[in-house]
Amino acid sequence: MKRVHWSGLIVLIVGVLLATPLFAAADTYRAGPVSISLEFQWIRQGHVGIVRVSGVEIVEVRAVFQDRLYRFYPDPLGYVGLVSADMDKDIGIYVMQVWITYADGSAERIDQEVEVNYGEFGRSEVTVSASLLPLMEDDVELSEADKLGNITSRFTPERYWTDQGFIMPTDTEIIGWFGAWRLYNETYWRRHSGTDFKMGSGTPVIAAASGRVMLVELLSIRGNYVLIDHGWSVFSGYAHMSQTFVVPGQFVRQGDVIGMSGNTGRSSGAHLHLEISVGGVWVNPEDFIALGVDKKE
Repeated sequence: MKRVHWSGLIVLIVGVLLATPLFAAADTYRAGPVSISLEFQWIRQGHVGIVRVSGVEIVEVRAVFQDRLYRFYPDPLGYVGLVSADMDKDIGIYVMQVWITYADGSAERIDQEVEVNYGEFGRSEVTVSASLLPLMEDDVELSEADKLGNITSRFTPERYWTDQGFIMPTDTEIIGWFGAWRLYNETYWRRHSGTDFKMGSGTPVIAAASGRVMLVELLSIRGNYVLIDHGWSVFSGYAHMSQTFVVPGQFVRQGDVIGMSGNTGRSSGAHLHLEISVGGVWVNPEDFIALGVDKKE
């Protein structure tokens, strides 16, 4: 069966969206002044920016940024969106197209420039067992990326996380950094999609925030893996675990133990690999958690 790559499908969906009659009347109507507020001066590669839109009689806001579609969600001051800069995209100025739909069915597009700066990624060398080298093949990488992309690019309108925001699933030492280029066995270059924490096998792993479990599966690269949907297009993934204690569809609370750390999958030793996806883009878990999205003190 021929594989359909999710990234191409997203571009196709965005193209269809922009071509639909809904937006044919763009720039023909303004219900009142619209304010687009960027809560950042620029976004680093692999990071998230918060965008807020407010105005009169707005019923829907969407944005297209770096060929990806982002939905905005109602909040007390209007609409808020979480926009991600892909770590694999070049730095520079990108145009974010903000599509606004009003109560009478009319719509308009407002273009907003967004600057993307260098993500400051490092490099490292990793040695894995020779028995794991088949897992370095491109088709294995693409198959797993497609599987997760089909889930993490979905939109959930509810915000499942609480006013406590997100927390780290452990306070142990970080031994692998997000976005780093890794040279495996002096042969294969691969990109690191998350943050690695030093954790001995059998250490409890907790959920970073409340959400619904979307996937519990033994994956080729990530080993025993749990993926949680936190709503608003935010997902957290926990990899290489020795045991998992949750099932798909289960709702978990922040701090619930979802499994035990381990050394499964393409791993060189016991640790926890934490990854966070926003809008289908892997982002820096440390910085996303530090962002304190809608966290109330």
